[in-house]
Amino acid sequence: MKFTLSALKKQLSQKTKTDLVAEIAMLCKTFPQVKEYYQGQGAGVQDLIKKYKGIIEKEFILGKTKGLPSARYSVARKTLNDFKKLTKEPALIADMMLFYVECASSFNTEFAPDAEKFYTGPENLFETTLAFIKKHQLKEMFRHRAYEVVANACDGWGHQESLADRYLEVYSEDRGGRLNIF
Repeated sequence: MKFTLSALKKQLSQKTKTDLVAEIAMLCKTFPQVKEYYQGQGAGVQDLIKKYKGIIEKEFILGKTKGLPSARYSVARKTLNDFKKLTKEPALIADMMLFYVECASSFNTEFAPDAEKFYTGPENLFETTLAFIKKHQLKEMFRHRAYEVVANACDGWGHQESLADRYLEVYSEDRGGRLNIF
């Protein structure tokens, strides 16, 4: 028989509350992802934020092999995507997205890699992050951090200019034909 969500709902509806609690507890013990999901729904979300930020920070700032952090965008991207599955709170997701951009941009500033992908990846994520922030009406909450990303960026491969353009698309106001950041 094929597994369907309707079949699962029917099966679960036949269990008692005690049985459901026991089953969820067993799932949490067996599968770390389930435990993290429930942790993300409650007071434990701050511990998850710290954990996931630590993974991203290790990729771009702290974890060094042969004097350089690994800077594996695939690991950081997976970490961000995994975090998004744990919470639906827009401010927490925006914070994590912006943290990823901050770390990647900091790596570029400190180590000046000579490959365009190290610059275009954070630029594209910054654009996505700013669109997310705008969509969820979080502009004021993240204005300063977004500006700091631009201000602290290196100029390699036109990185700072590209970030500034993306920032201005969201945060500028047209006053008398001049774009004003603040």
